[in-house]
Amino acid sequence: MTPCTRQVVIIVTLIIAFCSVSLRAQGLDTNFPDRKAIIVNSCPHVELSGFSFQNRYADRQTRFETHMVWKNIGSQPLVAFEIVILKYNAFNRRLIGERWTVTGTNSANWKPLWPGNSSQDGTIGYGSEDVFTAIAYVRAARLDDGTVWEVNDSQLLSELRKIVPGLKDFGEIKPDPKVKSPS
Repeated sequence: MTPCTRQVVIIVTLIIAFCSVSLRAQGLDTNFPDRKAIIVNSCPHVELSGFSFQNRYADRQTRFETHMVWKNIGSQPLVAFEIVILKYNAFNRRLIGERWTVTGTNSANWKPLWPGNSSQDGTIGYGSEDVFTAIAYVRAARLDDGTVWEVNDSQLLSELRKIVPGLKDFGEIKPDPKVKSPS
């Protein structure tokens, strides 16, 4: 085989390998194309935006990922706040949700988030999830002076009914307990 023929064979092999990996990843897309990421901004200190979720195939695994952007709209630095994500399947049945605490600015920067500043972060879970609708809200926020703000559940439920009128039964709106790992 001539050097030129070897190069052609290598290039063709690489193209076929790339296309097969790309097609396999597309074939494993387990996301609803019309999924809904909804934000309820009821916290007077934090404004959420840029919420998205997906099952993403990478490194030969599918993982459920969320992404969120936030801004301190209050007058004090934010020490921490808790984001809750309620999850529903394609039949509007409540699934196990998630919650995470943003400590300061984001998971890489624990310094308080100053008024007017924004940041972003996300979560990566194990395996895929059949989530059609996901609703994100701030459940609690701790300010620099030690004040802790907490959401009013009845006001949150009233807001949910306005923003998501097609969902009749929200189920429990408090965060699901964290699952403990077996010891």
